[in-house]
This record gives sequence, structure tokens and C-alpha cells, in this order.
Amino acid sequence: MANQIETKYMYIDGVRIACHCAGAGQDTILLLHGAGVDSAMLSWAEVIPLLSPRYRVVAPDLPGYGMSDRIDGEYSLSFYTNMVQGLIKAFGEQPVILIGLSLGGGIALNMALTYPELVKILVPVDAWGLFAKLPRHCLLHWFTRSKLNDNLYAWTNRFPSLVRLSLKYNLFGDPTKISDALVAQIRQAMQQPEAGKHFISFQRSEITATGFVTDLFAGLAEIHAPTLLIHGSLDKAVPVKGAIIASRRIPDCEIYLLDGCRHWPQKERPEEFSRALQSYLERKL
Repeated sequence: MANQIETKYMYIDGVRIACHCAGAGQDTILLLHGAGVDSAMLSWAEVIPLLSPRYRVVAPDLPGYGMSDRIDGEYSLSFYTNMVQGLIKAFGEQPVILIGLSLGGGIALNMALTYPELVKILVPVDAWGLFAKLPRHCLLHWFTRSKLNDNLYAWTNRFPSLVRLSLKYNLFGDPTKISDALVAQIRQAMQQPEAGKHFISFQRSEITATGFVTDLFAGLAEIHAPTLLIHGSLDKAVPVKGAIIASRRIPDCEIYLLDGCRHWPQKERPEEFSRALQSYLERKL
């Protein structure tokens, strides 16, 4: 069955990566999840069955997340980019439709700049890198290096109401979409050993006092892959103005806004997300 999801393990530079795969289409969609305590199935479980009847869909757990290995070194953007390059080559070295959410969107942008021959179509979703600085950048730079950040998940997980409030404020525009089962799933991810340490490593490796180590925003005009920016109109983590500005900088770019969504639009409205994506792909492939 095209919609049946199978988990395969790939070794890239000695790192074991869990890849959740479905479908057998001619074109491959590679789905990259976000940061925090995210994972492939947490972000993409609702979308994979909607895409797999027409495409081969691969959704990896990035190193440090889900069922993939943890590493002892630094989780930088260049590290993740090299891991994704290795995955694409392992799956046949053909250019892919590269879709990335948040952190995954930043990786996708960096892939399009660093390995353009491996990206057929680029779809950043509420992506890291669509801005020269973070909102309240100086404060967030301080926070990423503070003890508060080290203990954020352990403390938040003690109170289910705080987990729900965080989902409502940061990820979902419609609070009725936040189920008890989802809250429990998030809390379970927070309880994993060293939960969040990989994201803290990424933050400290990439965020400087004045900007970013890897300045994706400055390179947007150099992206030549056909690009669809998908964005929640109410996103606070990556304000929509960043996506609008980016859509004017990337040469071959369209933008689709999910009105009323925040930072997890594909989770909140997977059917609309998939329709918008497939409509774009039908025109571009």
C-alpha cells in the first residue's frame, strides 16, 4: 500500500538515521522536521499519507531527534546539511523535492545554496533563515546561553497546562486542534534522556550576539531552485514578514499563507497544506 509507512535505517558518516518512508512515485519528497523535541512523525504523520499515493516520501529523524542517533559533537547547520546530503545520495543521488519545517527549513535553504544539484524543488515551511536576526535577538542570544535554557524542557514538562499553553501560543492558531494525546506525546518526548540538548547545541553554534554564523538570509538571491514558501500567517517564531521579504529575494519563488496558523501549519491543517503543495508541484514538475 502506498500509504503504509515503513521505517528504514541509513548510516551516514557512521550516524544511524531513522527514515520513515512511504509511496513509490517517480519523484522523491524529503520532509525535514523542526527543532525542540520534534521528530519526523510528530511533524509529518498527517501529511505523509496525503503525499505518498503520488510520490516517494522520506521523512528522517534528524540526528539528535526521534529514533536517530545522538552524537557527541556540535549540532551545527553545516553538520545537518551534510547529513541530508548523505541521505539524498544514499537514496539514489537524484534531486529531490526538499521540504523543511523551521530548523528543517533552514537546512533545506542551506542545501539549495550548498548542493543545488540535489534540490529539484525547494519548499521552506516557517523556515529558519528567512530573517537577518531573530525577533528580540539580543534577549534570545542571552537566553540560549543561560541555565534557564538548559532546564527548560525538564521544568515545563512537569506541568501539562504549560505544555498546552506553549502549543497554543507558539504552534497552533486554533487551540481546538491541541488534543490531550498530542500534549502527552510532547511530554513523552520531553522526558527522553537529554531532551533538547541537541537544539541547545544548534542554537549556541549558530546564534551570535549580532546575527548568525550561517547567514542564509544574505544568500536568498542565489537560490535558483523553484521555491514555494509556505507560512502560517500568525507565526511568532518566524514572523510572516520574513517570508514575504524572502519571496521577493528568491528569484523563482511563490508564497502560500495558511491564514490563522502559527508555526506548525502542516500539523494544524494538513489537508490544505498538501493541496497547496501538490498544486504547486503539478505546475513545476
